Amino acid sequence: MNEAYLEVYSLSELSVAPIETIVTLFTVKYCKSPIDIKLVPSEEKSFERSYTIDISTFAYEVVEADEIPHAARACELPIIVVNRTSCVAGLCAILRHIIKDVVDEYPQQYCQRLLGFKGSCLTACSEASVWTKFCEVDLIEAVKFLPKNDAIENELPSSLARFERHMSQPARLHNLYKYTTSKKFADENVILRDGTPEHTYAEGSSMTLADIIIFVCVRILLTVYPSDTAMDLLPLMGKWYRKMMEDQTILDCLECLPSLNNGSEFDDYTVPDVADESLYKSDPKRYKPRSRIYTRQDDVEDSLELFENLDVEAELDPEPFAAELDFDWSSIPFDATPEGGSLPAARLNRKHEQLQNMCKPVMKLAKTGDVIVDFCSGGGHLGILAAYLLPYCTVVLLENKEESLNRAKERVKKLELSNVRFYQCNLDYFKGRFDIGMSLHACGVATDLVIQQCIRQKAIFVCCPCCYGSLHDCHHLTYPRSNVYKREMNREKYMILSHAADQTHDEKNVKTSQGYRCMAIIDTDRKLHAEQFGYKVYLSKFVPKTCTPKNHILVGIRTK
Repeated sequence: MNEAYLEVYSLSELSVAPIETIVTLFTVKYCKSPIDIKLVPSEEKSFERSYTIDISTFAYEVVEADEIPHAARACELPIIVVNRTSCVAGLCAILRHIIKDVVDEYPQQYCQRLLGFKGSCLTACSEASVWTKFCEVDLIEAVKFLPKNDAIENELPSSLARFERHMSQPARLHNLYKYTTSKKFADENVILRDGTPEHTYAEGSSMTLADIIIFVCVRILLTVYPSDTAMDLLPLMGKWYRKMMEDQTILDCLECLPSLNNGSEFDDYTVPDVADESLYKSDPKRYKPRSRIYTRQDDVEDSLELFENLDVEAELDPEPFAAELDFDWSSIPFDATPEGGSLPAARLNRKHEQLQNMCKPVMKLAKTGDVIVDFCSGGGHLGILAAYLLPYCTVVLLENKEESLNRAKERVKKLELSNVRFYQCNLDYFKGRFDIGMSLHACGVATDLVIQQCIRQKAIFVCCPCCYGSLHDCHHLTYPRSNVYKREMNREKYMILSHAADQTHDEKNVKTSQGYRCMAIIDTDRKLHAEQFGYKVYLSKFVPKTCTPKNHILVGIRTK
């Protein structure tokens, strides 16, 4: 049986725990999950708020931190240990895992709906999805970092105000035409305003996992702020909350949560001013070009001129690091090749070339006993090949998507590899020690998160970036990356170049040469950033460069 390891600060019938543990236990109770709960006592953090939860109705075992399986200690709690080589980390990922386990055992169980349309609720990582970030990061932090009682202000948390605004926007509803025209869906109780569906729940007309997370957080916040006042000031949130309270299973689970605060020391609470927008939309902080496809040429030329004034050489090395190594595909077993990963025939040759370009630096730099992490591993094409070639190293496949990891597990099983570990989580939940980090076409900001993780661990990095136009500031990092760029180039000019860097089409396209120039500028920023931390960085193109339009490779080696 899967084991869930959850952090607690005190153990008694009424225990004290962080908000992530409370949300997890509430979800376990709601789904009637039989998961094996392991409570891990730890010291309460002075800068975070903790809350009480009644654990008297839960079956659990108390374990010390050093009793957590070794591989799972590489991730932040809460975590789910699937077996000795596989674990799940990150709030949304573990909650989805808990629900899926129940649904797999009982397909018609009521909590099936929590996974949402096509089971896609909260599958996107928080770096790419504003909605996931709101549920997994913003709202959780609003609860976690709420001021202590004597410092509470008379302004409600901005996350509640953002949710109120979200609920005022049109709901995201699949097959809207069916809902508005077909009698089959007449009982769905979809409220229409000017032909557009209104929110009943956080994601539309049905309760999902997002509602469970938001409900627990709102309930906790309403133990601090006066509930009646908050729901009067935020009427749509209040309407949603009362709708949630009509669910009998929710009512049955309430016994483990603290009671609401019905009083108030003062009545002049206010609502913070937030953007009037849906949380499904793109992050408003992202640079948005005036054209949906192309960035205006005069903007690109202005930004390129600004870069030229930086007195920085954005030149690539003539050949990739470790290009001299031989690579013999005929010696590789089928299941470690792209063919074994069921790649379409049209992509096979290019994938072979990409993989050998990535593996050569790793083969040259890896030492016996090294831990190699394949970040954003997908189906494991790169990591599995590295694990076969380097049996004296441990390879970690780190991927947010469960289905991709499952495909990788099947291939590893066929190859009988014993040096592979699987982590289903986002990059920021992985805290383990490693020696080499690699990523092939980690989209947008993910490449910079990989490099950042490697710098923290003083590890080698081997990265091939992708999706330059998707770069955006997030809660982990900002752009530009290097001090040299930051001194002279503002964020908007930088983002213009990053969008232009995606215009690497074909040799006949007039934008291609400019696109590759912008790619070199963005990757030089990454190179300079790493050099600030004592790295020697090699920046070059794959051989042959035609194996992918996004053909840059950065190899960073710590020298200081």
